[in-house]
Amino acid sequence: MIDRETFFPLVFFEYDHKPGTFCLILSDDHMADTEDVFGEFGQYGNGHDWEDVARSALFARAPELAGRPGSDLDFDSEAGMFCAYGEDADVLRLLGRLLQEAWRDRAVLRGYIG
Repeated sequence: MIDRETFFPLVFFEYDHKPGTFCLILSDDHMADTEDVFGEFGQYGNGHDWEDVARSALFARAPELAGRPGSDLDFDSEAGMFCAYGEDADVLRLLGRLLQEAWRDRAVLRGYIG
């Protein structure tokens, strides 16, 4: 199952090779659309910067997840790709909604960066 629409421009899927582990990615071709906002803060807007946005968004909008069993996320971002993964699909779906909102609304993105 690969969902390219629900959280566009992010892609949500379950790993074929590891059932029960889910992933959320944002590729560099879509990160480029927000580089100017990151530039306002002296950042590049790459995968590592989006990882910081993800952590900030979860802290600000879903602090109840901290320490919830099974809600841990891991990140494997690179310069050209944001990547979050874990076993709790609902947490990744929430993160997908938060990051989609930030990608679409520059004021929201600025709030997570600043």
